[in-house]
This record gives sequence, C-alpha cells and structure tokens, in this order.
Amino acid sequence: MAKKKSQAKRRQQVKLGFGWLKPTLALLTVMASAGGLALLLDWMNNPDEWPVRSVQVEGDFRHLQRTDIQTIVEPLTSDGFFAMDVATVQQRIQVLPWVEQVSVRRVWPDELAIQVREQQPVAHWGARGFINARAQAFEPQQAQELAQLPHFAGPDGYERRVLEMYGRMQVLLKPLKLGVSSLQLDARRTWRVQLSNGLTIEIGRAHPMQRLARFVRVYPAILASGEGQVLSVDLRYSNGFAVRRQARDEVNCEAREGTLGCNAARSAG
Repeated sequence: MAKKKSQAKRRQQVKLGFGWLKPTLALLTVMASAGGLALLLDWMNNPDEWPVRSVQVEGDFRHLQRTDIQTIVEPLTSDGFFAMDVATVQQRIQVLPWVEQVSVRRVWPDELAIQVREQQPVAHWGARGFINARAQAFEPQQAQELAQLPHFAGPDGYERRVLEMYGRMQVLLKPLKLGVSSLQLDARRTWRVQLSNGLTIEIGRAHPMQRLARFVRVYPAILASGEGQVLSVDLRYSNGFAVRRQARDEVNCEAREGTLGCNAARSAG
C-alpha cells in the first residue's frame, strides 16, 4: 500500500514538473506564426516583388481619353499589386467630370483593370454644364457645345423636374412635328420654352401642360390668322393668349370652344 502511494506521488511530481511545457510550446508556436506572417506581409507589400505591370482601361469613350486616366492611375500603383489602395484609385477617377461610374479591381498577378462608364448627356444645363438621363448635372472643366442637345436651365435641385417636363412636352408637340430646343424654369418657377422652329412660348407657372395643350390645339389657326412669322406666344392668360409676329407688333387672341378671334394691333405711323 505504501509502495503504491509512493509511485502515485512520483507521477504527480513529474506532471507538476512539466506543466509549463505545453503553454510554452503554444506561445512559441504563436510567435513563430506571427513572425512568419510579418515576413509574408512584408514580402507581399514589396512593390519590387509584386509590381503592377499593366493598367487596362475599358469603356466606350467620346469625351474621355484612356491615356488621361492611365496618367492619373499609374502613380497610385507604385506601392505594388497588394499594397496599392484600390479605393483611392476609384475616387481619383470618379471625380473626373465625364465619368458617371467606375469600378476598379486587381487581376492576378500584375494587372489593374478599370471599367469606366462615360457620362451620356441628354441636354445642356445652364451656361456650362450638362444633365444625364438620371437627372444628374455635371460640369466639364472646359465648356463644350453639343449642337444636337437641347438647352435646360433651372434652380439647383430642379434637374429632374425640368427633365420630366421636357419629356412630356416632346410628346405633346409631336403632332405639330415640333420639339423643344430650350426649356427654362426661372427662380419664380415659371416656364419658358423655345421650339425647334425658333418660336418662344411663355407658359407661366400654373398648369403648364394644360396651357401647352391649348397652344397645340390652336397653333394651326395661329399660323393661318395673320401675316408674318410668329415669333412668340404668351400663354399666361386664363382664357386666351397673345401672339407676336415679325411683321406686326402684337396679335391678341382669345381661344374659345370652336372659335378663334384675332385682333391685330398695328403700330401708329
């Protein structure tokens, strides 16, 4: 019995004597792993070991230049394939006025791929800017004139309102084979339109589409009611409108159901 107790005591002493070994080995393993990871990260972040050898810019461009984008990007790739900041590259490209959307990704083992969607303007906005189909205004560094686009103007924040009104007016004017070449919403929220034939229409603030619809109905009669080119039509009247011609000072017309009466006001002398 005493012999068994003595053997058990020796085994307990052996266990107590080597109890430090397991945590020490675990610590050494962690330290070795951390050291190896640090060496791996240093190796991966070394631009000499992992250089970016190619920058590919993809997209259909009319106003952007691939070489301009590459010139902006190349200095940002000097940190190497793994260390370069892709988010910074994307931000630098996104701020270019003609860029609507951009995506940037690494392509193994040494390429940076950039996909750019160029702005597609649908109209001029103000004196220098443009507006796209999503009613987002942008302004290139150098003013450009795209002759095929209509001209819009309006207060900040009203881009979508103006674009939507343009679309509705285009549909309404289609039977006359006319279109909108200029649409303006001023600070008082009144509408002014210039048609594709040069005719200017003062629509006013209230019920713009109803007023323009009235113009569409009576326009053939306006053309037949007098001599001289029609320069402008003022629709800012509750039950009529004013027509201004090149050869006359002004023609005042009242539009009633089924009738159109016009009185020509000639200048004296």
